[in-house]
Parts: sequence; C-alpha cells; structure tokens
Amino acid sequence: MTEGKRVYRSTLRTEQARHTRVAVLDAAGRCFLERGYAATTMKDVAAAAGVSVPTVFAQGGKAALLLACVDRALVGDDEDAPLLARELFVQLAEAPDKAGKLAALQAIAIDRGPATTPMLRAFEAAAAADPELAAAWTEYEGRRYADMRAIAGMLAPWLRPGLDADAAADIAWATFGLETAERLLRDRGWSAPRYAEWFADAVDRLLLR
Repeated sequence: MTEGKRVYRSTLRTEQARHTRVAVLDAAGRCFLERGYAATTMKDVAAAAGVSVPTVFAQGGKAALLLACVDRALVGDDEDAPLLARELFVQLAEAPDKAGKLAALQAIAIDRGPATTPMLRAFEAAAAADPELAAAWTEYEGRRYADMRAIAGMLAPWLRPGLDADAAADIAWATFGLETAERLLRDRGWSAPRYAEWFADAVDRLLLR
C-alpha cells in the first residue's frame, strides 16, 4: 500500500512538472515573438506563465528556453522524437509513388510552415547577436540540410535525369528556407493551404520528372 502511494505521488509530481514546463515554454514563446529575444527577460516569462522566476530558471536559461521553443515549433509537440520519425514524415517515407510523396509533402507544409516561420525568425535574429545561439543556428541549418537530404533520398526514383539526391538536397535547402516561407506567408499574406500547394508543386517542377 505504501509503495502504491509512492508510485502515485511520483506520477503526480511528473505530471505537474510537465505542465509547468509546458506553461513556461508557452509563455517564453509568446514573449520571444512579441518582444524579441534580447528584450525578453526571465521575469517577463515568469509573469506570462504565472510562475516564479526561479521556476522559470529551473527549465533552463534564456537561450535554452528559446531553443526548446524552436524545437517545439519544428515538430509540433514536446515529445522527444526526431523530425523524420514523426507521423507525417513516416507517411512521406512510406508513400509508394510520386503522387503520394507530393501529397505527404503538401501535408507537412500545411502543418508546419506557418507554425515554424515566426519562431525561426526570432531564432535567427537572436543568433545574430548571441555567440551561443549563433552556434546553435549553424547546427540547426546543418540539421535542416540533413533532413532535406533524407527527403531527397525518398524522392530518388522520381528525380529528374542528371539530378542526384545530393544536388536535389542542395536545391531544396536553398529554395525552401525561412526567407521564402516568410515572404509568402507573412509578407504576401498567403494562406497555409495556398503555400502548401505551391510548395509541393515547386518540388515537382524543380526536382522531379
């Protein structure tokens, strides 16, 4: 009986800790987007989350909070799983034909494009003034290229003649970066479905036969 109580209390504490972390990261994300990274203080995050400043620091320093917010924006949740293991990317990997691949890419773009762009812009701006975050930005771009290379490999049977997966990854990495998404979604006011449709069509026209 005593052991059962211990398990219950441990589970409760774990759940409370998870809720606290979600609240802090939600608040930090809002502050970074509204105020910018440099102008955001840990006190701002604490006030937005409705917790104490030490509680915020318990989740990491300001740079760690920003990086956690970026990770959440990229994958859509707090689960510890790589991007390519997520459901939409698994669907992309398992699609048996070109039409299925393009449909999966369109689903990924509509799900993640609008969600990631603002936070990535905040990340890039912060990296310009913070050496620690500059190194993290360089690492992020390296991971983005690796993801593009993996996707190009999934499209290999349908690549244009003379275009290998490495070249396709180079083109995709350069063409479908943050600036392109931001200009269309934010500056030109495209809807997420319109952007996603363009993205899949652009992949088809640029890379596939």
